[in-house]
Amino acid sequence: HYLWKGSRRRFVPDFLVRMRDGLTLVLEVKGVDDEQNRAKRAALAAWVTGVNQRGGFGRWASDVVFEPAQTEDVLGRHAG
Repeated sequence: HYLWKGSRRRFVPDFLVRMRDGLTLVLEVKGVDDEQNRAKRAALAAWVTGVNQRGGFGRWASDVVFEPAQTEDVLGRHAG
């Protein structure tokens, strides 16, 4: 969940990508970077930090692409 204009909203990621090294990447695909999308990513970043600190659920990361052509570069950046 995340907060948007004082309201609790549900966040469902676009993709969960399991990398070969076991990392789970939460990948968002956005056409535009607006204030609401930044609020979602801030909540996601906090969640990723928390789940990694707690341990026991594997390693997690998150990222966003704004153009389909960026996808390969983003996946490469997270590849182990």
